[in-house]
Amino acid sequence: MASPALPALLDDARAFSLQIISLSAELWSGDVREVSLPGSEGRFGVMAQHAPLLSTLREGMVSVYPIPPEPPLHVYVSGGYVEVQPGKVIVLADLALRSDDLDQARAQAARDAAGSPMAQQFTDADYARLHAELMHQRNLQLRGLPWK
Repeated sequence: MASPALPALLDDARAFSLQIISLSAELWSGDVREVSLPGSEGRFGVMAQHAPLLSTLREGMVSVYPIPPEPPLHVYVSGGYVEVQPGKVIVLADLALRSDDLDQARAQAARDAAGSPMAQQFTDADYARLHAELMHQRNLQLRGLPWK
């Protein structure tokens, strides 16, 4: 019968430390089992015991798989560098945003756009009537075309 400490030892052997740092501050740090990165030559993954590496990053999402197993965390980076050392990975990003922050930023931008004067003009009754009339005229034009 296996001892209860054995799974913990296996998790420790498969874990490494990850830091994601942007120009403004450290965005995330903790122990992970895997990280997937947008390298300048293509996506690549890093797991425990990876060979030392220094690479440039292109714009994209960094996918972080924390320990204990939780849903992956996604972090947008606009570019930067990654350093892989035994037991530690450091991502130095020009700009980094967590996916939940990014979703909140998109939602706020959509709210701002919906409240803009231009958007308000496109939602009034006159605009809807004009749009319906234009669609009706276009439909009449299409009916008059010969079909082969």
